[in-house]
Amino acid sequence: MNKMILEDPPNPAKIISKKLTKTDLARNMKLPKQQTKSVVTMMNGGTTETLHVGKEVKILDYIEGHEYTVILRCTDNGKYNFGDGWNTMKNSLNLQEGEILSLYWDYRNQQFIII
Repeated sequence: MNKMILEDPPNPAKIISKKLTKTDLARNMKLPKQQTKSVVTMMNGGTTETLHVGKEVKILDYIEGHEYTVILRCTDNGKYNFGDGWNTMKNSLNLQEGEILSLYWDYRNQQFIII
């Protein structure tokens, strides 16, 4: 596993935070547009074209020692979501409606870290 690097304090432009809804848990997780756009600009290959097809991203849970792979997509109407891989992650983490999931973009390692 890569070494975790977080700024102190973490840069808000590198964080996606979302209160989970019933829809997020039943389907793909919808991501907040402005926060996600901010992070996407820091991703290698984070272009509109690659995100329409879907970009594989890693999400690390250092506390439990797990790594997840999910597909980040941008729909034609400019909305972002986690698709394939999201079900595995949400079930493994036992995520519930109303919980807040916060992800920090580790630019150096090109991955998300659950914070």
